[in-house]
Amino acid sequence: MNRYAVIMAGGRGERFWPESRTAKPKQFLTLVGDRSLIQQSYDRILPLIPAENIFIVLGKQHLALAKEQLPEIPPENFLVEPVGRNTAPCIGLAAIHIRRRDPEGVMLVFPSDHMIMGATDYHQCLEKAFHWAVKENCLVTIGIKPSRPETGYGYIEREGDGLDTGPSVFPVRRFVEKPDPERAWEFVQAGCFYWNSGIFIWKAHVILERIKEHIPELAAGLDRIDPSIGSSQYDEVLGQVFPNMPSISVDFGIMEKSPEILMVQGDFGWDDLGSWGALDRIALRDERGMKIQGDFVGYDNDDCLIYGQEGLIAALGVQNLIIVRSGEVVMVCDKERSQEVRELVRLCKEKHLEQYL
Repeated sequence: MNRYAVIMAGGRGERFWPESRTAKPKQFLTLVGDRSLIQQSYDRILPLIPAENIFIVLGKQHLALAKEQLPEIPPENFLVEPVGRNTAPCIGLAAIHIRRRDPEGVMLVFPSDHMIMGATDYHQCLEKAFHWAVKENCLVTIGIKPSRPETGYGYIEREGDGLDTGPSVFPVRRFVEKPDPERAWEFVQAGCFYWNSGIFIWKAHVILERIKEHIPELAAGLDRIDPSIGSSQYDEVLGQVFPNMPSISVDFGIMEKSPEILMVQGDFGWDDLGSWGALDRIALRDERGMKIQGDFVGYDNDDCLIYGQEGLIAALGVQNLIIVRSGEVVMVCDKERSQEVRELVRLCKEKHLEQYL
């Protein structure tokens, strides 16, 4: 019962525009299966951690939607960030809540919008990670063996021989930022590099100690918030302190600087579903490579992703495109450039077309 899950649900999902919007970003959408991505994240972890020990960290504008989609989670377990300040403050906020509830609490931290295939292997991997996080009082992460030279993910380089088997556990040599294509191919060929899944396991007090060591200004802010938890002053103190915290990722602020990090090899299917290109990889194809959801008519098209929730999409003689219709917006892009869809979001803001965001 001293295990806790923290689902980070503050993302905007701009690379899934126009289906992902400000009012309902990607994590609350049903893109695969019959449950939203955040609901699927909850479903996967429930066999290991009870609902009363699951926390959701998110922005105020999505609180009602999250409570509607996850009614089993206690209201006090929804932790609202006054503003988004990246993953280190998000995790730090959850850690002080868990430490106050349970000084020896162990946190599993993961994003709300990942796609995971193979629940049994996933659970075995997490069990191994919990074991080592408690045994060594260290930071543990999950690394995914790369299946392609992906430039959209960060990488983890393992060091030496495995410390355990089934699933394998390795010391971490270093974390590497998203590489260019040539370097990504070198990582795949080397055999000792893994995709950084963004899944972490550690004791709450251990991560707070690392924050104090590596991001002291964040630790100072958390120390101001901590005494107010559970009191009538909490919202006021949080609103005063949190917006002034440094905006920094846990990877850059902690993981790249801390010694004695362990990595459990994740032997399960994983994708961060970061863009339409990711959905294209897992969608079912017809004989011409077409992936279609919604009403569509077409002729002489090859290897396209067609996604529409309403209305009709029609295409003739096109190849290698992503075509999305969502409400009053149609978005078309080359598959190879799906990571750049957020540039269209930026252009909408520049042209004061926020009504389409």
